[in-house]
Amino acid sequence: MFEYWSDGFSASLRRVVDPPQPVLVDLGLAIPTRGHLGGTATMRIKAGGLHVAGTVPGLLYAWARTTEGTWLGLVGFAIVTGNRRGRVEVKQWCDAAALSRPDGRGRPRR
Repeated sequence: MFEYWSDGFSASLRRVVDPPQPVLVDLGLAIPTRGHLGGTATMRIKAGGLHVAGTVPGLLYAWARTTEGTWLGLVGFAIVTGNRRGRVEVKQWCDAAALSRPDGRGRPRR
């Protein structure tokens, strides 16, 4: 995943998590949305659209530092539809603030 990013710094700006570590993903922070603009969503949208609220389990694969100094975690997780009949499996970079440990002991180690 980091084959095109050379890192010659003594304190690395990236880290692979091997084996991947279980985490909880706060979808509201990982995938911020502006909410529905201009009225109420139809039942079709509420049932079939992706539900990007709440917390879901995921697997943390890597950490990377941004130019602002914050950390991003590469996380795999599923986003279910409103009616829970469908889902989309994603693997994306999420702000560290969106990640927590499943045992409730704060943020995952970087």
